[in-house]
Amino acid sequence: MSLQEVTDIAGRNSAEDAASWVKSLFLFRDDRLVEDAWLRAAQAGDQAPANALAWAARVWAEPRIAQVVEETLTDLDGHFDPAGFSTDVVKQSFDALNVGANARKAASTLLNQALAVPLFTPMKHGGTIIGASEFLPTAQFVPAVIEFLAERIRGQVSRAVAERGDATELALLWKANRWFGLTKDEFRAAARPRIAVSASTRDALPANLRLLHEEAQRRKQVVLQGAPGTGKTYVALQYIDWATGGHRDESNLSTILAELPSNERSAKDVAREVVRRGLSAVWDIAQFHPSYGYEDFVRTLAPVASANGVTFRAEHRVLSLLSAVATELNQLGSACDAILIVDEVNRADIARVFGELLYALEYRDAPVRTPYAVEGDASMTIPSNLILLGTMNTADRSIALIDYALRRRFTFITLKPDATVIDQAGWVGTSDREAALRLFEATATLFTVADNNAALAVGHSYFLPSGSSTTEEESLKSLARRFAYEVVPLLSEYAAEGLVDAAQLSSVLSTVGIDGVSGGQEAVEVELLEWFTTANDSMDDG
Repeated sequence: MSLQEVTDIAGRNSAEDAASWVKSLFLFRDDRLVEDAWLRAAQAGDQAPANALAWAARVWAEPRIAQVVEETLTDLDGHFDPAGFSTDVVKQSFDALNVGANARKAASTLLNQALAVPLFTPMKHGGTIIGASEFLPTAQFVPAVIEFLAERIRGQVSRAVAERGDATELALLWKANRWFGLTKDEFRAAARPRIAVSASTRDALPANLRLLHEEAQRRKQVVLQGAPGTGKTYVALQYIDWATGGHRDESNLSTILAELPSNERSAKDVAREVVRRGLSAVWDIAQFHPSYGYEDFVRTLAPVASANGVTFRAEHRVLSLLSAVATELNQLGSACDAILIVDEVNRADIARVFGELLYALEYRDAPVRTPYAVEGDASMTIPSNLILLGTMNTADRSIALIDYALRRRFTFITLKPDATVIDQAGWVGTSDREAALRLFEATATLFTVADNNAALAVGHSYFLPSGSSTTEEESLKSLARRFAYEVVPLLSEYAAEGLVDAAQLSSVLSTVGIDGVSGGQEAVEVELLEWFTTANDSMDDG
């Protein structure tokens, strides 16, 4: 088609002077219309990319519109700014550009064009757009936008400029990322081909995880409890490693969210990404503490900038989001598990943290009404494919016993100090292994059921080798330092509180060459190293 033919058609379908904008909006060569990426998408019936490219064409063609989009509709990073998506705000920007009496019409037209893509969900007062309640996914448009701009740039600028850098970086020179509410890095990531990911496959279930897995599948809620150093968190992460088929990092919910554009972080978007990656599990971790509450764990009201100042919007927190992702995975027919580790589960006020969701834990897949409506839904469901895996330190005497209401809903698996773990660890030699076992066995005599302090026992992780040691001498020094600076202070605190007998503690320390602790930790470390040498010499003589 010729330029005149296109202008005539546009004039019949527009109230504006078509001759003033047709040539800048479409691509012509020798006054003949070029079928670029935009027209090809429209002819193929690809409505979504065609709408996106119509928006890109308008921004590309009109410098004043580009300036408003880039400076008013987006923030410094390139993300869409909710406060900018207001007819009044956009009008003020056009006023500053001396658009004249048509500034309000220009503002309304621009926002309606953005709505037609669609880039956002509008907030309206009557028929006037006054803000954006949410921004919609746009990363899928980036490859088409880059193709579109490469064609436009070749056709309308000098060859030297057109050949500067690759197509993605060239598009970024024109700030195309801002047209779609993306940062430069998000734009670059969306431009790269989506790499096919091999599905996660699980190895045979390790024997030490069998009980945990069986209870996780049966009860859905499990707490690993035990004394400090018994490896509760370590075992929980071992289970994550197995469940994710060795893809712990790639399967982490926080990691997945960070790798998605900010406007593609809904539960549905995350679930689709999990399926695309072929993951066998998606997981995250939360650590409870005394000030932790419902708004930290479930849902909260978060401040959001708007044209009228600051408003508050209900948002997911980790339990609500992971539950929503798990629900979407079910609807997609995925067998992927969702796992949430709750570290130190007994350190928070359970009733305050879980609220009405204690019911939802018991009755999986049943919606429960919450105080906050996220994405228009005030109910929340904890689905059957979500596993809660808690850890609890039985030696933490600063808090009450775990809430009975929660206890009834969890299976509790006790992990005990285990000399076998020490014996089978990767020691450099024999002397460091033997020294660690002797220290562990001597310490263990302080904690018995008869003394009612077995829950305080010092776990085996305090006596494991340092991964940085390459010689037996280095390994022994590391062991002595850990005992002097980690174990002895803990034992001394127990003695001060009357949880272990002070005289018995002194006796136990003397059996490993420590003549009291009044000389300080450095003295304890030196005495222990001397004892290691003496003990080894005795073994050699024997």
